[in-house]
Order: sequence, then C-alpha cells, then structure tokens
Amino acid sequence: MALKDVIGQERALRILSGTLRRDRVPSAMLFSGDSGIGKRLAAINYAKAINCMQPKGFDCCDECVSCRKIDSATHPDVLTITLESVEDALSLKEKTGKDKNRYEYPIEAVHKIEEILYLSPYEGRKKIIIIDDADVMNINAANAFLKTLEEPPPDSLIILISANPDRLPDTIRSRCVNIKFYPLPLDGCKGVMSEHIDGKDMDFVLNLAMGRPGLAVSMDLVKERERFTGTLNNMIRGESKDAWADKGEINSWLDTVSVLLRDMVVYGISGKETDLILGNRQSIIGVRREAKDILDAYQEMQRLKGLLDFNLNKSITWNYVSTIMKGVMEV
Repeated sequence: MALKDVIGQERALRILSGTLRRDRVPSAMLFSGDSGIGKRLAAINYAKAINCMQPKGFDCCDECVSCRKIDSATHPDVLTITLESVEDALSLKEKTGKDKNRYEYPIEAVHKIEEILYLSPYEGRKKIIIIDDADVMNINAANAFLKTLEEPPPDSLIILISANPDRLPDTIRSRCVNIKFYPLPLDGCKGVMSEHIDGKDMDFVLNLAMGRPGLAVSMDLVKERERFTGTLNNMIRGESKDAWADKGEINSWLDTVSVLLRDMVVYGISGKETDLILGNRQSIIGVRREAKDILDAYQEMQRLKGLLDFNLNKSITWNYVSTIMKGVMEV
C-alpha cells in the first residue's frame, strides 16, 4: 500500500504529498480526527514515502526493503508507539493500581523517545516516531516532550496521532503542523470494509460506523448491537448493575445509545423502519416521548462521553444513564 491508496482523505494527502514534492518535511506533525478514519495508516505510508529507496514520484514504491520493513514494523528508523507497546505499562499498573484503559504515557516513555530520536538514521533519510493516542500523556510527560519539539534533532520527524487534539497542551499543538482527517463518505467506507464485512450486514455496519471504517473492521458491530440491546433491556428493567468492563466499553455503549436516540426521533417523524440505523424497531415501538426530551437525552450522552477522561465512577454513571434511559423509553 502507498500513500495514494489511503481512501477518503484527499485533502490530507495533498498536503503530505506537497511536503514531499517541495522537500519540506516538518519536524513535527499532528494528525487529528476521529478514531478509525485512517490517521495511523496515513502516517505509516507517509513514513514509507519519506524513507523509500525507490520512490515513485512523490510516493513510496511499496516494494523496496525499506517499505517492507516499515510495513512489518522492523525498520530501525521508524517506530510506532501505542499505549499497549510502552514497555513499562504492566509495571506501572502494579505500582499505581491503574488499569490499562486509564493508562497514560509516562515521562519515561518520552525519555525513551528522545533517546531514539537523537540517534542518527541508520538506514533511512529520517528517524520517524509515530505516537498514537498522543493526547494521553501525563503532565510531566507533556512538559518533557515540549522540550523535544522546541529543539528537534536533525533528520527527525515526530507524528502525533490524536482523536482528541484539544486535550493536548496548546504549547504542543502550536509546534506541530496540524493535518486534519475527516470521516469517510459512505462509498469510501464501503470500499475499505468490503473485504471484511459480510454483504448482508453492510448497510447496517456502514450506517453505524458513521464514516469510521477502522472502527467497523476492528469491532464486530453486529454482535455489538445484540449485546447493546441486551444490556439496554437489563438496564431498563433494573436487572443488572454496571455491566461495563472499562472506559472504552462505556464510550462504545454511549455511541450506540446515541444512535438509538437518533433513531427514536427519526422514527417518530417518518414512521419508516428503513430510516433506522440500528434497524431495531422493537426497541422503540410504542415510545411516546417528545422529540425535545429525546434530544436532551442525546446531548447528555455526548456530555458524558466528553467526561470519560475524568475517570467517572462506573457504578454512578451506570445508575445515572439508567435513570435517563428509563425516562426516555417509557411507553
């Protein structure tokens, strides 16, 4: 795969190709936008284009040793860092009692990045570090990282990837070239997902993915819908407490319940099952709430999503959401 093959991000690709054409690759970039829309994929293929041994125009050849090494994550000058790959994640959990979904990049991770960056490129033109979920650095790590951005080593590139760029300190964002990525149109999503999603489920998954094919491919959204329906029914009946395993599951659940609330408003207006994204008429038939009440509930779910990084108490959040949904789902 080459940079030109990243689907649905034409504007971002034009900017990236322009830096290669002018030979003006910045020292720090921020790839921002929703999860699952191709930011990491673009970053990896941009790294391939920069360090390609046999470039085709201003893109990678996708065939040389350098390209193959980057694809297999074995290139000595290109490193992708994720929360899961930080070496001391488990030891930090043992020391602090934090579970992995609350884990932040510690200052030790930044020091390791600095060590790698300040080594001269071994095989490629540039030493490239790609940091996924960059907005979850703790304050000490962010302050240390700022110093690296202020005085970047020569022949280096740092690419920060974030679905929540506003959580990054202004001082970090201002030192990066911000490349914005956007949700894909339906045709683009379908092209990405066609090899991964069963045809009979395609329309449902396309609608629920909301322009985020990476999310759809990484999750079995059909099973997630079934699980969501069961959890919602238990919540309404008061038959279970706190069925969420972690913050990521809460976030996914709030996304799905937001779609359900949207379906309730649309069905109340049109009465057509074909207009439903979840395709679950049984969950909403008979509901007689005013559209304003449903929209208020929707806005509250979005507000809760924005508060997840403040480590909300799961049980309290469950009870609060239960109260809202019981009120909305009354028949």
